[in-house]
Amino acid sequence: MKIEEIIKSHVRSGKSTGISVGLINESCIQTFNYGEIKKGSGIEPTSDTLYEIGSMTKTFTTILTVQLQNEGLLSLDDPITKFLPEFTGSDFDKNNVTLYHLLTHTSGISEFSLSVFISQMFSIISIGKSRITEYEYNTEKFLNYISTLKLKNSPGSVWMYSNLGFGLVGKILERITGTSYDDLVKNRICDVLDMKDTGIDIFESHKKELATGYSFRNKQADYWNVPAIEAAGSIRSTTSDMIKFLNASLGLNKTKLSPVFEYCKNIKNTPKIPLSMKFFTKSVGISLSSFSLGWFVFPQENVDILGHDGGTEGFSSFMCMNLENQSAAVILTNRAMKPVHKLGTSLIKGMNKENEN
Repeated sequence: MKIEEIIKSHVRSGKSTGISVGLINESCIQTFNYGEIKKGSGIEPTSDTLYEIGSMTKTFTTILTVQLQNEGLLSLDDPITKFLPEFTGSDFDKNNVTLYHLLTHTSGISEFSLSVFISQMFSIISIGKSRITEYEYNTEKFLNYISTLKLKNSPGSVWMYSNLGFGLVGKILERITGTSYDDLVKNRICDVLDMKDTGIDIFESHKKELATGYSFRNKQADYWNVPAIEAAGSIRSTTSDMIKFLNASLGLNKTKLSPVFEYCKNIKNTPKIPLSMKFFTKSVGISLSSFSLGWFVFPQENVDILGHDGGTEGFSSFMCMNLENQSAAVILTNRAMKPVHKLGTSLIKGMNKENEN
C-alpha cells in the first residue's frame, strides 16, 4: 500500500479526525494532510495547522538543559538541591537526585499511585478530561508538593515515566535563567531553527490555525493547560516546524544546536524497564530497548529507531528517526489516545522503499 493510502486509511478508520504527516530523508521532504481540523467544518489541515504535541515537549526540555550545560550554567550530574535549596532534607536530597536522573526518568519519583492512575485513565476515556489537579499548580505550590514526595526506587535503577520530573526540570531551568520556559523554547530552539509557529503561548495569535482536539470518545476536548508541567507536555507546533526540528536532529541541517542534538542522541541509558511499560509499547506496535537523552530507542529489524510520542486530552503525536538511513517521520493528529507509533515507523519504511524503486 502506498504512503498516501496508508494515511488516508488511518483517517477513514476513525482513528483521527484530522492528521498531518511529515516525512524526511536525505533526498526529499514529503507532507500529507487529511481529514478536518474541526468536525463538520470541511476544512482540511495543512502543514501549518497547529496541534498540541504533548510529551514530545520533553525532547525540547532535554535540548535546553544540555545547552545550559554547554554554557557552564549547570551539569547534568548536579544534584537538584543545588538549584532548589528548599528541597534540602527531602527524599530527593537524601538520595542525591540529579538533573540526569530527572531527564532519563530514573529519579525514582512516583508519579501517582496505581489507584489514582486508573482513576485518571477512566476520567479521560469516559469524559475526555483529566482530573490531575497537581498539573495545574502554580510554581510555588508545585515545588512544595514535589518536595514532600517519597522516592519509589533508588535513583538510576528503574525507568519510571514521569511528567512531574520533567515539570521539575522546567522550573529549574526557569530559575537558573530568569526566563519563562516558553521564552526559553522560542529563543534558544525555535529562533535558531526558524520554527515560527511553535511554543506554548500562541493560542490567540494562531487561533485560525489551531486544530480542535477530540477525546478518546470523539467529543470535543479542552485545550491543554498544565502550568506545573509545561516542560513535560505543553508545546504546540506544526508539521512544517517539526520537519525543521527533525532535519536538525538528523544532522541534515547544521546549526549551532547540532552539537547538542548529537550529544542527546549518543547518550545511552539502559535501566530496568517495568513490565507495565513493556506491555504498553507492545500494545501500540513497537518494542522498547533503551533510552537516549530525550528519546526512546525502538529496535526495528536490526535498526534502532529513536522516537518520542505525545498525548493530551484531545491530541496524539509521534516523531521518530532512523539514523542509519537518515530518515524521519512526524505525525500530528487531533484525536486523543489513538497511538500513531506503528503508523510512524511504517511510513518511514514505506518512504524508503518508494525511494529505492
